[in-house]
Amino acid sequence: MIVKSEASKALYESFRAALLLTASAEAAEHAVLGGIAALEFDHIADDVLLVETLKMVIQQRADFPSQPEPARSKLPRELQRLFLLAPISRDCFMLRVLLGVPVETCSRILRLGIEEIGEVLCAALQKTATSRS
Repeated sequence: MIVKSEASKALYESFRAALLLTASAEAAEHAVLGGIAALEFDHIADDVLLVETLKMVIQQRADFPSQPEPARSKLPRELQRLFLLAPISRDCFMLRVLLGVPVETCSRILRLGIEEIGEVLCAALQKTATSRS
């Protein structure tokens, strides 16, 4: 069944992205449910659920403050380092680099100009490069 597999894939990708941004299964689940609630149609099309989920992660960050070390420690060390970045830098890095979200979509989700996205991402890349040394 094509529709079911597309919906399953969309749910998986949305949850994975939310988990990456939050380092919390509970926060990721909450974001996906919020993304589903924000859908305007009864079906999942293209990357709509992913975008709505990412918006929920950003909007509801206050509801799920930074996760304590044990939650982050389940992530690979390379990803744990990203949580040392400021939230906006981490979001830009994860959305653009790890998730491959187009810059225009990233701009809408983070409510930053396209040029700002580039600047924040560049700074995040420099910071992650220097933190490895």
